[in-house]
Amino acid sequence: MIADRGNSKRNEPVVQGGPLSHAAESSAIYQWKNLDVLALVIDDPHIVLESGQVLFAEGDPPTCMYIVKTGAVQIRSGSVVYEDVGPGGIVGEMCLVEKHQTRSATVYALIDSELVEIDDARFSWLIARAPSFAITVMPGLSRRLRVMDRRYLPSRALERQAAHRV
Repeated sequence: MIADRGNSKRNEPVVQGGPLSHAAESSAIYQWKNLDVLALVIDDPHIVLESGQVLFAEGDPPTCMYIVKTGAVQIRSGSVVYEDVGPGGIVGEMCLVEKHQTRSATVYALIDSELVEIDDARFSWLIARAPSFAITVMPGLSRRLRVMDRRYLPSRALERQAAHRV
C-alpha cells in the first residue's frame, strides 16, 4: 500500500533544503533503543513509502502515528531538519496528545521504507497488551522537545549551564 491520505502533494518529493539524494548521508539516523516496539507490530499491515515520498505534510490533519518498520524517514519543517528516524522509531505521535492540532512537520522517506499505522484504538490496544509501549512513546516525545529547546533557545541553555557551574 502506498501512503496517500487524500493530499495531492503527498507523493511529491520534498526538495526544500537540498537534494534528497544527499539527505541520508548528511545526518545521522536516530536509532530507538527500544526495538521491542517492532516485535509488537511485526505482523501488522504496513504502508510502503518509496524514497522521497511524503508520509504526511505540515498542516495536514492528523489521523494516527507511525512506527518505522524498515528504512528511514526524515522529519522537517521547511528547510529545518528535526530528525531522521530509523527502524523502531516513531513519528506523528503528537496527534495522540493534541487531537485537534494540524501536523507540525512534514515526514518523508529518505530511502524505501515500511511503516505501521497506529490509530487511537490500536494505540490503546498496544498499551493494554504491553504497558511499556506508552513508556516508549513518552521519552521519544520528551527528547524531541528538549532538542527543539536547545536548538531554538540556545541562550537559555547557556544560562542553565552557567547556573550549574556556580
